[in-house]
Amino acid sequence: MRGFGSDEDQDMKAERDRFPAVAHVMLRRADQLYLLRRSHTGFMDGYYVLPGGHVSHGESVTQGAYRECLEEAGVRAELQPRCVLPYISGRHQGFNFVFEALNFQGEPYVAEPELFDAGGWYPIDGLPGRCAPWIAEVVGLAQDQWFRELRWQ
Repeated sequence: MRGFGSDEDQDMKAERDRFPAVAHVMLRRADQLYLLRRSHTGFMDGYYVLPGGHVSHGESVTQGAYRECLEEAGVRAELQPRCVLPYISGRHQGFNFVFEALNFQGEPYVAEPELFDAGGWYPIDGLPGRCAPWIAEVVGLAQDQWFRELRWQ
């Protein structure tokens, strides 16, 4: 007989898919957005992205966003959740959590040159051509639009 906590139940749990939680931070200055260009990572190299990365075991999503912003762009930021973007892209699937920096200390820079070969401020209405496909959409979301499912190739 199958019951909660049975061996069969445990086997089923082991077979479940697991998806990464990725936290991103929008650093904005007036009508500009700070972006980093990925390099030598094996995923989306050459594309401009927001500072961000995988949430580590034991971290909250907010803590992960704060840490990634500090590690990648060198700034400490006061963060506010902006939206959640479950995604499917080729063999990748996961959850993007996007935060907006209400305030930040210092000037962003490429703090991890082994992962990024460029960084800078870009006009929101003129983002680079090779930009992560969901960034322009996130910037344009109304404040009450907190959830959007994404699928791209």
